[in-house]
Order: sequence, then structure tokens, then C-alpha cells
Amino acid sequence: MSFTETGSYMNSPLFKEAMGYFWVGKWKEGLEKLDEVERRFPIEADLRALRVEMEVRSRISEYEVAENRQKRRQKFIKNGMKVLIGAIIVVLVVTAISTYSGWIQRQIATAQASFNQNMQQAELSIEFRNAQQLIVAGKSDEALKAYENIRAKDPNFPGLTEAIEHAQALKDIEIQYSQAMNLLKVGDSAQALDILRKIGQEMPNYRDVSLQIKSLQTQTELDSVLQQADQAYSEGRYEDAISGYESLRLMDPTFNVSHVEDNLFESYIQAAQLLLLSPVPNLDTLQTIDRYFSSALALRPMDREALAARTQVRLVIEDSMIGEYLQQAQTALASAPDSLEAQKAAEQYLSLALTVRPNDPDVLLQFQLAQAFIQGVNDFNSSKWDSVINQLEFVVGQQASYADGTALQTLYDAYIARGSDYISSGEYSLALEDFQRSAVLAQQLNNGETLTFEAQTMVAEAQGLLNHFQDAVFIYQDALATIGLRDRIYALQDSLSDSLSYAEYLTNNGNYQSAFYAYRSVLRNRVSAYDQTTVVTIKSGDYLTMLAHRYNTTVAAILAANDMNNQPRLTPNTQLIIPTLP
Repeated sequence: MSFTETGSYMNSPLFKEAMGYFWVGKWKEGLEKLDEVERRFPIEADLRALRVEMEVRSRISEYEVAENRQKRRQKFIKNGMKVLIGAIIVVLVVTAISTYSGWIQRQIATAQASFNQNMQQAELSIEFRNAQQLIVAGKSDEALKAYENIRAKDPNFPGLTEAIEHAQALKDIEIQYSQAMNLLKVGDSAQALDILRKIGQEMPNYRDVSLQIKSLQTQTELDSVLQQADQAYSEGRYEDAISGYESLRLMDPTFNVSHVEDNLFESYIQAAQLLLLSPVPNLDTLQTIDRYFSSALALRPMDREALAARTQVRLVIEDSMIGEYLQQAQTALASAPDSLEAQKAAEQYLSLALTVRPNDPDVLLQFQLAQAFIQGVNDFNSSKWDSVINQLEFVVGQQASYADGTALQTLYDAYIARGSDYISSGEYSLALEDFQRSAVLAQQLNNGETLTFEAQTMVAEAQGLLNHFQDAVFIYQDALATIGLRDRIYALQDSLSDSLSYAEYLTNNGNYQSAFYAYRSVLRNRVSAYDQTTVVTIKSGDYLTMLAHRYNTTVAAILAANDMNNQPRLTPNTQLIIPTLP
């Protein structure tokens, strides 16, 4: 795309430089500079006329120089020939006088006639060439006069008839071209274009006809698109009007600027308002409305009504997008709220909602809960109990039933696991605090008797290791009786039954220390007394606390039943035993 300057070309330094070259007769340099001026001011018709005039003057100047040179040469030849002929004549005269004077006179007359004829032909040839140069310079009238002068002297001069016909045709073309230019001045571009097309067919390279035709074709197309856009605007077809006006701005940004921009602005506003009247605008429609208002504001940035309308629409769009993302997050969680895949999908949707409205407190909270839960489960699988507890205390504190209660179950098992680690390292008081917290959490779960039982047994173990043997024994007894495990152990009638009988015997005799260790041994092997087991096949995405929660048991019980350590890796398509109490 060429760069177009604004303002008068006559003030351009390039134009002044070009005229300077023309003034001193440097036609080539002047025309090159004029080319640059035309590229900067492509719509100035006067520049094209000036260029044609300068080209004509350049050629005439060249022709005049060549003609003067030719005249001097011919004059020299003519004078030389005259001298030569004069000398010959003198010799002939002298000879004729001395011999045959009459014959010499006839010969002299014949030579003189031949010489005169040759001189006339030479002069006519020069005139013919000059006339041809006038044709090239576009001066058909002067050329025709020159041709007529030649015909008066020699009607049979070679090529004269064809030259006169060509000159007459050129004169006709010039007349037509003048008519076309006059029509353009009065605004009749359609008829002017027809004339120029005819000229282009007869003489394609005549002046700037090809450029004029291209310019008029573009103008005609612009007028046609404008007419269609205006009609659509008047009929209330604002989207069609927008398409037309936008096309005009792409085709020629300088075309009828005020009219196009005014109607385009109104078309944006009206199209947006019509869409707002839809009963329930969907997200795509709202985004289209926003685009219309934004486009209108690009034309008139300070229009308050358009700015306010766009702001309102954007709020509606934000609400709609957030509602859509939240709905998708809820849908992902609906079928399996404790699934990590569902939680991750929900986290992604919530993240998208936050990109729309970063400070929305409800969305932010749900996003933080999903993040914390996912991180907590991942940390649980890596035995990072402190991190698990930190993440899930936040989750449970905000929503105790999060992930269908799996968050609470995972937090419970994290306290049990960390307390067990404290037991192993001899930090019994810290272990007792964790076990007591797990007991509180177990009471918040539906059907949490199994979890409460396990928490009580762990509290009892910590109490015993702190030398609170009597308290530990009483907690053991209460836990076994409450869950009904005491009767099931005696029903086994095996070594576990004997161990329990021995523990009770020691208790009845007041030997609480020995009784504590006896009960501790029984409880560590309690899984064998569970009268129900379920074998599940591990699927991708399964994790221990999810399975424990689904089957109302604990991670510790699952680990014991499967002889697994505290850092198990569940492998898809493998089987896992889930022990449960009825």
C-alpha cells in the first residue's frame, strides 16, 4: 500500500525540486521527482496533466535539438553541394563554351532540375519526420497541418495517406478524452468511464486512460457498496449495513468518511440493541453485542451511552460465563465428587471462571477448596502428613462435607497416620493430640462408628505409652464393647480370643500395665475379627481414603488387611481387600 500525504502537492519539497529541474531543462531528473510526488499524492488529477505536459515538452525539446542539428547538417550539405555544383557548372560552362555550348546548356538545365527535385524531397522528409514527432507529443492538430502542407507539395509522398489517417484518429481520441474529463468535472463518472473504455480499446496506452479507468471502476464499486449499505441501514437491516460500511472502510478509508462513520456507528448501536431484546441471549449473542458496542466505541470513544451499555453487557457476559463454568464444574463433580479426575476437571472450570472475574469470592473459595483437596490427596499418597493436615483443615473448616465427605475422611486418616509416626518416634504426647483430633473428626462423619472405634484404640495406645495404663485399658474395653468387636472375637475361639480373655483377666486382677499391652496386641490384630471383606479392582484415579470412605472403613484397616506399608502405591487393574464391620 502506497503512502499518501495530505495537503497541497505544490507545497511538497519534491514538487519544487522537480520544477527546478524542468526550469533548467533537466527533463529526466524532473520527471523522476514528479513520479515520487504522484506516488505521495495519487488522487491529484492536476499532477497527471502536469506530467503529460512535461513529457511533451521534454520530447519537443529533444526534437528541437535534433532538428536544429539536422538543419545545420543539411545547410552545410546544401551549401557544399551548391559550391560543388557551381564549380561543376563553371567547368562545364567553360568546357561547353570551348566545345558545344548548346549541349552544355541542356545538361546544366537537367542537372539543375534533378537537384531541385532532390532538395524538395529532402525538405519534405524533414517536414514528415517533424510531423511524426508532433504525433508522438500528442499535438495532432499541428501534425495534421504539417501533413497537409506536405500533400500540397507532393500528394504522392510515401506514407503520407496512412500518417494523415493516424493523425485524424489521434485527434478523435483527444476529443473523446477531453469529453471524458469534462464529464468527470460535472460528476458524470458512468458516461466518462464508457468513453474511457472505448479509448482504451482503440489506444490502450493513450495518456493516463488505464489509470483513469481503474480509478473510476473503484469509485463505481465504492458507490455501489455504499448504496447497498445505505439501503440496508434505511430498512433496519443493521447487520447487513455493518458489513457494507466495514467493507467500504477496508476498500478506501478516505471514502465519504463522515457519512460512512456516522451510519456505521448507528448501525453498531442499533444491531446491539436488537440483540439485547432476545428473550434469553446466549453467551455467543452477548459476545456479539459486546463486539458491536466495542466497535462503536472505537469510532466514538467518548460516547457515554455506548460505554455504559457495553459495561452492562460485559457484566452480563461475565455472569453468564461464570455461571456456565460453575455449571460445568458441578456437572463434573455430580457423578463422583470424591474422584480426583472430577476434582481436577472442576478445578480447571473454576480457574476459567476466575480468569473472567478474579475477585469473585464464591468462585475463588471453590477454586481454593478444589486446589487444597487435590493437593491434600496427593500429599497423602506421599505421606506428607503435615501438608495434608494443613490443606484439609482449611477445606473441612469451610465445607465439612466436601467431596462427599472424603476430605474429612482423608484428614482423619492423616491425623491417624501422623500420630502413628509420632508413636514410632516416641513422641507420645503429640501422638495423643493427633488421635484425639481424629476422634473428633470421626464424630462428624455419617456412619463414623468404625472410624471412632479406631480413633479410640489409638488414643488408648497413646495413653498407655504415657503410663496412663488404667485409662488406656478402660478406653480399650469401651471401644470393643461399643463396636461389638468383643463378641465377634470370642466367637472366633482362636488365639485372638485367648489373648482377649487374658487381657480381661489381667484387668480384673488390677494389673493394668500388663492388661494394656495385652489389649494392644489384640487390637493390632483386630482385622482378623472383621466378619466382612470386599475385594475391589483398582481403577485409574482410585486412592486409599476414597476407598476407605466409600466402604466405611479406615486406611489403617485396609493397609493391615493387605499387608501394606504407610506409603502404598495403588496400581490399576490390581485387587485390594477392604475389611469392614457390619
